[in-house]
Amino acid sequence: MGKRYMAIVLLTGIFLGGCGSDTQKKEEPFEAEKMNQELLHAAESLSESKLLYFEDGLEITGLGVTYDGRPTEYDGCYYFPAIEKMTGVRVSIDWQENEGYGSTVATTLLSSKEELPDIINPTDFGVMDLADDGLIVPLDDYLELMPDIVAAVGEEHMDAWRAADGHIYTIPSVSTIQGSFSMMVRQDWLDVLELEVPETWEDWLTYWRGVRDQDLNGNGDPADEIPIALSESADGERSLTLLLNAFGIASSNDTQFCILDDGTYTMVYEHPRYPEYLEAVAGLYEEGILVEGYESFSYASIEQAMGDNTLGSTMTFAASGAQTAKLRESGEKEALWVSVEPVAGPYGDQMIQERDLVFPTWSITAGAYEKGKVEDIIRFFNWCYTKEGTDLYNYGIEGVSYTVRDGVPVLDKDLVANGFADYRAVGINYEPFGGYWLQDSYMQCLFAGKTEEDLTDVQKEMYNGLFEINNDFFYKQPLTIETESYVKYRTSLITEGVCRLRDQAIRGEISLDEFWSGYEQLKEKGLGRVIADADTYYRNMISGGSGT
Repeated sequence: MGKRYMAIVLLTGIFLGGCGSDTQKKEEPFEAEKMNQELLHAAESLSESKLLYFEDGLEITGLGVTYDGRPTEYDGCYYFPAIEKMTGVRVSIDWQENEGYGSTVATTLLSSKEELPDIINPTDFGVMDLADDGLIVPLDDYLELMPDIVAAVGEEHMDAWRAADGHIYTIPSVSTIQGSFSMMVRQDWLDVLELEVPETWEDWLTYWRGVRDQDLNGNGDPADEIPIALSESADGERSLTLLLNAFGIASSNDTQFCILDDGTYTMVYEHPRYPEYLEAVAGLYEEGILVEGYESFSYASIEQAMGDNTLGSTMTFAASGAQTAKLRESGEKEALWVSVEPVAGPYGDQMIQERDLVFPTWSITAGAYEKGKVEDIIRFFNWCYTKEGTDLYNYGIEGVSYTVRDGVPVLDKDLVANGFADYRAVGINYEPFGGYWLQDSYMQCLFAGKTEEDLTDVQKEMYNGLFEINNDFFYKQPLTIETESYVKYRTSLITEGVCRLRDQAIRGEISLDEFWSGYEQLKEKGLGRVIADADTYYRNMISGGSGT
């Protein structure tokens, strides 16, 4: 364990041996629903904030997106009632699943401005689409009303907060943890195959072929093991990020853009290694290493496969290594998901995207502007970034989910005994709404209130994936620059254009030559303009211009 992070544990009193004598006396199993009810009851008694309180109340309506079934597990949790009690703000979000969210947004935008919700999560619908239509409010002139948000973002991350035209249109979520994802592999399956952890491209091919051929889950069906699964995006743009990285292509989050060695900002298809990458992944599909339906994996389905004894390797949230426990409970006593270095490609390239430390989350709509609510909404969100707000978001309610020792909030040891699962189940770190996630609360959940010596093998692997093994391989993702031409052509030439051609080529439905021919035709139809405009913007931006 690295000394720098062990120091964090020690500074929090090694989590102070738990959460006080009352917590230590508990003998009954922890019940998330019981704590949820205790938090709801405690929320009723919270005092009004001295930092911000709307005497006449303030209602904020919103349209938000949730992934993989969230936030159904948070229904009826303490978070929003506590906010209302402390600030007088009632937050009412219409939560929609990611699939079909773009259509929901488009339908909502047909309403008059007065009928729009106050805030909207733009996600893949596109901030610039909303901004160009005058449906969201630029926030540059309101920064003095959100000093705590500005401080959390920090000067070094302001570029991640700004949109393609240089303006700020969103209230962000901010994280202080650089790591998030890790490459993971089944150590017990490596042992059965008598292999070491793969270090080269050929090593990985050997392991993946072993998973494909050897019926490692022992159920008599040699065809149900999945050698590798990588999360894709619902719209089909983001695809096989880890394998792109293994070919030296440091892509944007949507895997559509990159920056070449000479400083050119362009699409990944222009990268000199992309032809070799495409040929290689098409070969993986033909071999059965990339399985049919590879383009449909989500983080939820990957976690399911990790826990149902069918998956051999993946890059996903490092905390997903906790699926080891599910395997062991089902009888796989030797099962262990281990975090390993990113896949090394044929040329030795290894890299992994760092977490989006600043993630644009909410835009304030023209409807809120028409109602004169913009400044009040901003003041509320800034309160969420004060100590009152961050304590509520990261720790819950004092005396129920945490106590304070020597000025340090300490989460109930039973609440975090199962890592992040119960912590989130009661509504703490209400992820779909977003906020300022502190490293301290993250570490307390990660270690489940234990010292280094007490960590289980599963917890050590989670720590390894988050804070150790990937440290030399992180890269900062290039932004997707939403120029006017990008907004105009994204759906037709990227989502429904080159991305579909790419998947057809990987699946062998068209030849690689047909892919490149189709790609050139798309460039003639406007994709070339998207590339040129983005590069111009990028060069202006890095030279100190506005980008426009």
